[in-house]
Amino acid sequence: MNHFILLVPLLQVVLILHYARAFFVSSPFPTTSTTTTTITAAANAVVKNDDITDISSSTHRPRIIIIGAGVGGLATAARIASQVPTAELTVLEKNGRDKVGGRCGSFTVNNIDGVVGSFRHERGPSLLLLKEEYEQLFAECCPPTTTTSTTTTTTAESSKSQSWTASQDYGLTIKQCIPAYQVVFDDGDTITLGFPRSKCTSTTSLTVDDIKQIQILEQQSIAKFNSLETDGFMKWTDYLDTCSAYLDCGLPNFIENKLHLPSFPSFLYESLRENGKRWPLQPHSSMLESLFTSPKLIALASFQDLYVGLEPYSNSKQLCGGIFKKTAPAVFGLLAAIELHPTNSKAGVYAPIGGFEQVANSMYQLCLDWNVKFQFHTSVTRIGEEGRVHFVVKNDKRRNEGEETEVAADETIKGFLDADLIICNADLPYATETILKSSSNDKRVEGEDALLYNETYDWNDKFDYSSGVIAFHWSVSKTLDALETHNVFMSANTTSDAVKSWAVLRDDGGATSDSVPFSMNDKPFNFYVHRAGKTDVTACPPDCDSIMILVPCPTLMRREDLASLPRDDAIEVYKQQFNKDVIDDTRDAVLKRLSVLRGLENVRDLILDEVVDTPGSYTDYYNVGAGVPFGLSHGLGQLSITRPAPECKSRNNVLYVGASTRPGNGVPLVLIGSKQVARIAVDKLKNMFT
Repeated sequence: MNHFILLVPLLQVVLILHYARAFFVSSPFPTTSTTTTTITAAANAVVKNDDITDISSSTHRPRIIIIGAGVGGLATAARIASQVPTAELTVLEKNGRDKVGGRCGSFTVNNIDGVVGSFRHERGPSLLLLKEEYEQLFAECCPPTTTTSTTTTTTAESSKSQSWTASQDYGLTIKQCIPAYQVVFDDGDTITLGFPRSKCTSTTSLTVDDIKQIQILEQQSIAKFNSLETDGFMKWTDYLDTCSAYLDCGLPNFIENKLHLPSFPSFLYESLRENGKRWPLQPHSSMLESLFTSPKLIALASFQDLYVGLEPYSNSKQLCGGIFKKTAPAVFGLLAAIELHPTNSKAGVYAPIGGFEQVANSMYQLCLDWNVKFQFHTSVTRIGEEGRVHFVVKNDKRRNEGEETEVAADETIKGFLDADLIICNADLPYATETILKSSSNDKRVEGEDALLYNETYDWNDKFDYSSGVIAFHWSVSKTLDALETHNVFMSANTTSDAVKSWAVLRDDGGATSDSVPFSMNDKPFNFYVHRAGKTDVTACPPDCDSIMILVPCPTLMRREDLASLPRDDAIEVYKQQFNKDVIDDTRDAVLKRLSVLRGLENVRDLILDEVVDTPGSYTDYYNVGAGVPFGLSHGLGQLSITRPAPECKSRNNVLYVGASTRPGNGVPLVLIGSKQVARIAVDKLKNMFT
């Protein structure tokens, strides 16, 4: 253990929990002519709410514009609308209706090579954590006319039941994945993780045969732990208990901002026992190496660090082993608890039936029930200092989706909306460098200056980013029974291999302006495989499978010379940083690693269709900084008070919500952030209109 860290005052134990906010874990053609139009927000239905009479009694109805229909934008819109139903809320989304939810969404491939049916693939998250955060959104924001609960009791069980009922009313059914994961090592060793003691899903009991099979798998898992090292399973459960204490204290006190004193004694005990072995400020690997001897156990205890854009291994070249930059502190072990602890009430890995597009569609419908207005294919180009939001609408996209339009397909509408408050769900590093840049022309009433309507792409490269991702979406002609719903393939035969497998994060990319010098063949690397049909039969036709593979890769390298180009031109150049050779090389490496499992030796021959995403395509879809779908990383230098705040520094009427702002990335954390942003927004509106 780093002896310097041991001298840190006990008060910093509390500080690290405050930092633990981020432990959780969603081509255009040039135009030939333009039309300038001013579009005003449509009026919403007025619903009386005594809690906000100081706003609703005003003669001016609050006008709120939300930029981006991602999870953060949808959840914040629903929360504000439910608290200030007199407000006019308009969501501007650059993509079409099919991509509502942003990175939290799915796409389908239909009728391939005579196979009747659809293959559904996730483009963002594929596992659902902290399901209560999803359910509570609907329970708290459900309009009075759609509320199904008739009881007034306020017990905890009643509250849970009401939350579940409300989300079900909006079509959101959540099923638990048991086991939660399968970990596959590159020598063919496998181990399954995540066996809750309840042995049942959130919506329906398992059959007797299901339970027997789960019990067999759990006993095999215990035996595998003990074969990797003496008392391996006992050490594993002891480690999860430590992580559970971190979780129980961190979530209410420092994520939800609800003081919960009873959780502190357990947290402090776990942090200090055994002469400080579990000290939360040390690098994650330092803690794990004091508990385990097997490189494989250390690896499977720390793979969740990837979710927050960090590696688990200490970096001797950086202060305190790198925990302020790209090394996860030990407290991030609570990620393991949130997924794998057998008795913690918050733990569990789930799947939304219908995919994450169903999550997004349910949130979208909730917003519609509050009369939130949506304008799709609307790209925001500039936010003025006075609250004027400039945008362009490309009608070729609208026509391709069958939307009605009054102008020709090759025309572009230029317009603007005035707002009292703006919620920016666009990725923060992109937003600050493009749509929020100050301009002397921002106050021009007619918006005649063409610069206000230039759609460009750039990002702030001074931040630390999570890894990029190369994603393979395979529609295959056979069920791949060797895979569980969630699978992690790890290189950990030796400690050296395990450390090298995280090189993508440690080396911080290393891209050039032309291409990425990136190769996985014959090198240790880790990747994730999602088999949707294992839990949700709606994901693919019978006897087939929908497979998603996520391979960490370098981020895009920013080129300053592209910042002034039209957005489409700049992104086409950025896409070339991940060329066909890089993609082919990565695919070959993945197929080689898959072949260690029986039945997956010839997966290549089973692929009916392939869709590939890279940092370039994620940028095209979602305007994310550096092409990173996970947003900013979560080293101690970008957590809590050191992470970008919801309040915009340059505009007092702009708030941020999303993965790259507080509290952090992952759908549950973005949902928690939406509560905080909605609270700030309502307070601002009260101050404006009192």
